[in-house]
Amino acid sequence: MEKNKKEKIKLAVTLAIIIVAFGIAITIMLKYNQEGEQNMPFNLSEIIVVSSAEGKTKEENPNNYKWNLNIIQYNDIYIQITKNSEYEKNSYIESVSLENFHFTDPKIGNTRVYMPNSTEGSLFSYEDNYLINRSLTFNGAKQDNSKTLEISSQGGNVIFRVANTEVGEYVSNDDAEIAHNGSLITKTDATLEDLKIQISFDVVIKTNISTYRGNVKLDLPCGDIFAEGTSQLDKKDCSDIIFKRENY
Repeated sequence: MEKNKKEKIKLAVTLAIIIVAFGIAITIMLKYNQEGEQNMPFNLSEIIVVSSAEGKTKEENPNNYKWNLNIIQYNDIYIQITKNSEYEKNSYIESVSLENFHFTDPKIGNTRVYMPNSTEGSLFSYEDNYLINRSLTFNGAKQDNSKTLEISSQGGNVIFRVANTEVGEYVSNDDAEIAHNGSLITKTDATLEDLKIQISFDVVIKTNISTYRGNVKLDLPCGDIFAEGTSQLDKKDCSDIIFKRENY
């Protein structure tokens, strides 16, 4: 009788320990899902968005107009990756990738995502070979170099462009000069509301320690580019971007 009683007590204690352990594990999992990694070797510390517009001269101009432009609305997105000074292990960046691009359609035009131009001249070109179809990877190097798709292994910037390449056209002989910025769009029928989109993409930070993935969501274009010409968003609080360790 006494033996049965002891066995029941042992079983009850064992079950209680299992239940408590299970509860702790569930709590840790829920906290991780909500907060993600709390001590990464590198952090996404800042996102800068520069929104504006420009006109590209069309090749065909049979009537020899002074201004014969295809108007493009663009958003340059800079992502700052910073080394965590409180991380104790020796760490370095192997690569930073941008993946899983998704965006809503604007009411007017067509959205495309571009990598930096690797040739001489402007940082971005609208040629098809610079389109980002699935992902874009910046490899770790001694220093940042956007044109060669490199980021400093100790932290730096990656950049890409989200562009609406079919906002409209401006054909005229009237203006003595024009400003290649957001105000140029006012010469078309498009409104600011017509151009608004939401974009999301993953930032994947691969280090020699582990790989971490977080999702970024942005509303584009930022600010009132019609009135300001060029608008800028500086997001320094990135605590809402949750990074989780990748499993391999």
